[in-house]
Amino acid sequence: MKIVVLSYSHHGRSMALTAQSLGHEIVGVMDAEHSPREQLANHFQCPAFDTASNCLDAIKPDAALVAGKHTEIPSHVQACIDRRIPYLLDKPFADCADRLKPIAEASEKNGVFSALVLPNRASKIVNLVKEMINDGSLGELVLYNSRLNNGPPSRYDPTPSYWHNDPNISGGGCWAVEAAHGIDTFLQFVGDQEITVVGAVMSNAMYGRVIEDSGIGVLRSENGCTGMIESGYTYPAGKRGGDHFFRFIGTKASVFEQYGKNGEPLIEVHTTEGVQFSEDISHGARMKSIMGKAFDAITTGSSFEPSVVDAVRILEIQDAVYAHARQSLTSNGPNPMG
Repeated sequence: MKIVVLSYSHHGRSMALTAQSLGHEIVGVMDAEHSPREQLANHFQCPAFDTASNCLDAIKPDAALVAGKHTEIPSHVQACIDRRIPYLLDKPFADCADRLKPIAEASEKNGVFSALVLPNRASKIVNLVKEMINDGSLGELVLYNSRLNNGPPSRYDPTPSYWHNDPNISGGGCWAVEAAHGIDTFLQFVGDQEITVVGAVMSNAMYGRVIEDSGIGVLRSENGCTGMIESGYTYPAGKRGGDHFFRFIGTKASVFEQYGKNGEPLIEVHTTEGVQFSEDISHGARMKSIMGKAFDAITTGSSFEPSVVDAVRILEIQDAVYAHARQSLTSNGPNPMG
């Protein structure tokens, strides 16, 4: 399959490398900024363009990998929709739900294939919990907790993703960049139920920047399931990428995932009979799996979940958590934020 990359960051380059590893060809790249555009062109040895429209018109690819600045991603998606080109969409999809919603509606109306690149969907723990719910061994899910805590925001400053630290472009800090993963997994298990935000904190206490370095949202579904989703930039810079954790509490069993001594993702299943341990696949393997399934769906003409419509719902919850936190100085700060 011949593929183009629409923007270097957030994960445009890494998505392209994964596509190559799956046997696909990168035939065109795009970024509005000169330096990242040249980096992409030099690495993939293909033509480079400064707009999504020019790239798609010149290359006419089989599919597009859409990434980039949160305020600009919807326009990249619109360019794909106008040309009926299937696309894989990098999170966080947009800086707010209102910017993406009309684009998502146009994509659905015109039957353009879309796939969200959310690696939790390919993790062993998510699929294990789904199986345990289906066979009754977990019981009823009453509490979901996820934490995605990475290194300091300064890691973005020297990269093509420097704009993550500008809330006028990103929409916020760690919550805007990382919360989509935890929200999506919560929505997988509560389905179409109405979700209410019952608590939220956005803190920039650690670095004092205009973006939050720690964000927590507490959600509640109609049937009483609680979702506690945490994202952060508070993990020490070092050999490990961050602190990532899952917790699923059921009325009959509990399932956790955290890192072992060597950084391996370990799954723990706790029941009245004891604890069973197993190892999950790596983040890279999850990305490869989810993108491979998306490309297969394009080839066979099948549908795919999650799609751009799901991205809007994720962003609506993301936005609602921000709104809840911003109601009070005690839950938004303590330093001024954009």
